[in-house]
Amino acid sequence: MKSKLKQGSWIIIIFVIFIVDPLKILPLELNHMYSGIVHPNSLLFIGLVAIILCKSIDKDIKDANKEHTDKETGIKEAINIFENYFEDKITTQELVKKSKKNETVKKIINILKYGGTEDDLILGVQKVFTTISSKYIKLKNDYEYLATIMPIIGMIGTIAGLLIMFAVPEGIEDFANKFSGLSIALATTLYASFITILIFKPKARSVEEWLVSLDTDYEYSGISIKQFYHKVDILELIQILENEDNVEAKN
Repeated sequence: MKSKLKQGSWIIIIFVIFIVDPLKILPLELNHMYSGIVHPNSLLFIGLVAIILCKSIDKDIKDANKEHTDKETGIKEAINIFENYFEDKITTQELVKKSKKNETVKKIINILKYGGTEDDLILGVQKVFTTISSKYIKLKNDYEYLATIMPIIGMIGTIAGLLIMFAVPEGIEDFANKFSGLSIALATTLYASFITILIFKPKARSVEEWLVSLDTDYEYSGISIKQFYHKVDILELIQILENEDNVEAKN
């Protein structure tokens, strides 16, 4: 709640500085329209707001990216390892060796070591997938929230621009000020729409694709773990693990 208030306060401050500019401290050049599309004040306002909004979900972005690059990659490798074992491409000894570099395989082997059943193995992997999925869903919701709020902020700029335009007294000499208000009204909505369409919506879609990929990996992992469970000689596996533990203890 505190962070939201801080975020809102910064947006209001930026709005007052670049849109309202009550003290008229900004150069007039920033309030002109260039090439029919570039309005510096509006661009600065919307750009800085977008940065603030992105910063507000920075932790969620880092958490989701970490899950995507580390854990999900590890799961794909684990599926490949179990499939290779099922197809006799690697031995039990090699499987144990590979488990030292893959947390998912190591987790499955440890569950078996301590008497876990097939359901225990599936449940163990399901917990990993649930953790990853929760991070993805949170980030997807964040991006969808930003994609919703950005046009609203653009609309606030539009209303402010129209108020500025209508507040200017009638007269030809005031046309420049009226045009300035109209420029703000149009530019803020335009830039907010651009950021929504080009950044936030694609980002949300990208995370959604991660979720689809994760669901596919979950299905494959369930199959590969079941194949592994029905093929592996648990006594042989435990013996190899004990030998590994003894070697490590001596070292």
